[in-house]
Amino acid sequence: MRKPVAALVVTLFLIAVAPVAAQQSTQGSAVGSGIGLRGWGVRAGLGIDPDQALVGIHWDLGEFIPHLRFQPDIELGVGDDALTFYGTAPVHYMFRVNADFTPYAGGGLALGVVNVDLPEQAQGDEDETSFEAGARAIGGLEWTLKSGNPFAIEANFGVGDVHDFQVKVLWTF
Repeated sequence: MRKPVAALVVTLFLIAVAPVAAQQSTQGSAVGSGIGLRGWGVRAGLGIDPDQALVGIHWDLGEFIPHLRFQPDIELGVGDDALTFYGTAPVHYMFRVNADFTPYAGGGLALGVVNVDLPEQAQGDEDETSFEAGARAIGGLEWTLKSGNPFAIEANFGVGDVHDFQVKVLWTF
């Protein structure tokens, strides 16, 4: 039980300090270039295996090389007799097209904690908590709303101990 909790604390710490460190490292740099906090946003959607409703937040940390954006996130999943909490560190390749939207594709590593409610017939504890890791392949479409804020629809395919599939909407401020 202590290893999953320690891993969760370390993951949350790294995700929490990344935007601050990135913002401090780019002070004085041109807006829109390099790594730095460009915005944060909310995300919501559905996951399959386990079948869950998902909510979370993400940080747009900019492009560390042209077209390659770093956008870490944390998500809470509820449903299918489980509670999941994942942090993901994805990199998106932003395709530049002559359209009102920007397609992107990429992937990232996901680390999290999963708490499963066991049936009453199971021996031992009534629930089981485990630390999980996996990878996600990501694809999406992003466009700018009239307010100037980016909005996206995204699909994720998981490998390892993460959701097999997710579909989400993202709104960045």
